[in-house]
Amino acid sequence: MSASADRQSIIVGIDGSPTAVGAARWAGAIANRQHAPLTLLGVVPALDYPLTSSALAEVNLLPELRAAAKQKVQEAFEAVHAEQPDLEIRRVVEDGSPARELIRHSANARMVVVAAKSQDRLSTLLLGSTALTVANKATCPVTVWRGRLDRPEPDERPVLVGVDGSPGGSAAVGEAFELASRLGVEVTALHAWNDPDLLQWTPVPDAWDTLAQQEEELLSERMAGWSEKYPDVTVTKVVVKATPAQALLEHGEKAQLVVTGSRGHNRLTGLLTGSTSQSLLHHASSPLVICRER
Repeated sequence: MSASADRQSIIVGIDGSPTAVGAARWAGAIANRQHAPLTLLGVVPALDYPLTSSALAEVNLLPELRAAAKQKVQEAFEAVHAEQPDLEIRRVVEDGSPARELIRHSANARMVVVAAKSQDRLSTLLLGSTALTVANKATCPVTVWRGRLDRPEPDERPVLVGVDGSPGGSAAVGEAFELASRLGVEVTALHAWNDPDLLQWTPVPDAWDTLAQQEEELLSERMAGWSEKYPDVTVTKVVVKATPAQALLEHGEKAQLVVTGSRGHNRLTGLLTGSTSQSLLHHASSPLVICRER
């Protein structure tokens, strides 16, 4: 599949797990609302033990692996098609590295969705470390999906977005409004202002209430213009004295998904996904959307 065929498509990594099928069903509902095609991508990974291509051909292993991957993609297709019969769904099976293929297709995709294995949050996600790599390096928004397998579809709860003023944070705000508008739900815009980096690098007024007032004004500045662009979306602004990860995890319990930037305002780290996003990757109980500036 060419990269151009991915344009505006939502890509879902399919590994045969029930969680991946749940992620595909959720992504199908999102794609339907965004009038975007859905691509179900299965990847036959390179084997960890040494076998030459001729040896693989002799034991007929690669054809079996490809057939199994196609079957897994077909099962996901049937689950999504049953709920979204009018949705354009592409079925793709490729050889290679799952992370590399998902990252490659992210170049022109609307979103990449990977499934978190609910029984093992700390060891990460799709096909071992694939989702962590994709979250770090994909060029489009990445959704790490955790949700109820019996009811994976979007619901009436709000979309929660972390607002910090970074380029990735601005991209997250735009993504949150777009998703909320398509889903017909509210946005909760959350700004946490006692991040240790912020206190270390920003002059702090003597009075905490003065600082709190400044942070409320900062949030209002960051949100300016978005309500005009999305007049159908109701916004609730929340300013809290907490670390961003702590605040987003707590408020995320009442949201149907959490949207965050990839790096935040950490001035010393953030070479890949920042500490807040890393914490959410491992501990968020709802789907997490990680955004970076294109």
